[in-house]
This record gives sequence, structure tokens and C-alpha cells, in this order.
Amino acid sequence: MEKCYIQLYSLREEASKDFVGTLKRVAEIGYTGIEFAGGLYGDLSAAELKRTMTDLSLEALSTHIVTKQAPNHLEYASELGLRYLMDPFATMSTYEDALAFSEQLNKVGKLYREKGIAFGYHNHRHEFLEGKDGYLLETMMLNTDPENVCFQLDVGWAACAGVDVPAFLRKYPGRIKLIHVKESSIVAGAEKLVDFSKFPVDEKGSPQIPPEITKKFEEQNKWNIALGQGIVDWHAVRDASLSTGVDAFIIEREYNYANDIFKCVEEDYAFLRSL
Repeated sequence: MEKCYIQLYSLREEASKDFVGTLKRVAEIGYTGIEFAGGLYGDLSAAELKRTMTDLSLEALSTHIVTKQAPNHLEYASELGLRYLMDPFATMSTYEDALAFSEQLNKVGKLYREKGIAFGYHNHRHEFLEGKDGYLLETMMLNTDPENVCFQLDVGWAACAGVDVPAFLRKYPGRIKLIHVKESSIVAGAEKLVDFSKFPVDEKGSPQIPPEITKKFEEQNKWNIALGQGIVDWHAVRDASLSTGVDAFIIEREYNYANDIFKCVEEDYAFLRSL
């Protein structure tokens, strides 16, 4: 793979301590560019960050911002020169949920298209729960305007949910523009989200998550093993992606399997380059 991008969420702790230094390390590894996460820009203005990215020969490809906040992020994204903005997560468990959320995607997507930025949605596992149109993710695909809304397929979570990823890519040519390169060690199936509203909250309003739920999340993170060591057929994913209009491949690392996150993302980079 000639171009290799990284989702900065992979290095969130490092970036929160030394944002520009983390970007420099990414550039030194050889990554082509960055997908930013959750508005984390090192407190830099769009103009300052754009200059920094140019100096490091990194492309500002994309960012993750939830749909409700996306309209307020439009000017920053435009000035930075992003090509994509993706919603990283939405709560849904039924066909009706997915249908209603599709309306929101269409409205915000139109705003971004008018600025020349592609807007879309990134999956986890719960979007592969079944609805009237197949998966809930398919409900979103079938009820959003392709001119305004695209999708980012997280391969690791899709494979973990039991999806035949190459077949899914071929079923919806042109709709999936970005790939999250992530491995999974297990097929766990689609699963409803934990309802955090059922938990008591502390004085700051934060839910008090039971230890057994916290432990479950920690174990699930460990499913994100080293690339090529799990259940994903990456050559098949690559071929299906390139034949159906995927624009970019982005590393997202959730689990630090080597106890050295930079070693992990260096190995991720080497694997992606070898495809």
C-alpha cells in the first residue's frame, strides 16, 4: 500500500501530552497523513495546524466528530483542508433508530458537501444488528443520499461482528470511502450497546460503571491484536476495497499489545505497506 494513514485516537495519550511531537513521530515512521479524533488538535488554530502538517509532509485527511457537533466544526475542517469528516459513533439498536439517524446524516452531509468535504459514518459492532433492511448499517446506506453521505468501514469491528467484509464492500460499491485497518482475534457477533443511563452517577454526572462491565471492555480491547495475526483476510479486503472505490486506508489501534504503542503503530505501518 503506497499511502498509509493513522487515526490519531491510536496515540491519544501521547498526543494529549505532546501533540506536535506525536505528529513528528508519525511522520518519521512513514505515515502519509492523519485522521484526527474528537476535536484533538493540540489547541492549534486551523491555520497553525495546516502549517505544521505541511512542514511534516503529512496530509490532513479526515477527522472524527459526532453528527450533532459537526455543523459547528465546518469552518475549522474547511480551513484545515480536510477531505473527510466522519461521525465515529451513534447509539442505535433498532431499524427505527437507524432510520431516524439517517435523516440527521443527510442534513449534515449536505452542509459538508457544499464546502467540498465528504461526510460519513464509522461503524462499531452494534450497527450490524439486524433490521428490516438487513444490518442497521445497511438501513443507513439505503436511506442516505450518496451525494451527501459516505461510510468508513472499520474492518476489525465488522469482522468481529461476523461480517464477510469483502462481500460487504462489493455489495455497496462507491459508498465506502475510507477503511479502518484494524484486526480482530474473534468473531463475537453483533451486540447491543451497554445502556449507561441505567448506572448511578457521581457528583460530576459521570456514570459509575460496575467493575464487571469495565473488565468486559478491557477484554474486548484485547481483541485488537497485531495486524495479520487474526481472522481478517487482508488481501481479500484490499482487493475488494480497491475495486469498489475506497479512497484511503487508515490504521486505528485500540490495544497496545506490545506495551509500547509506537512499536505497535510501527508494526501496523509495516504491515499496511506490505499489502
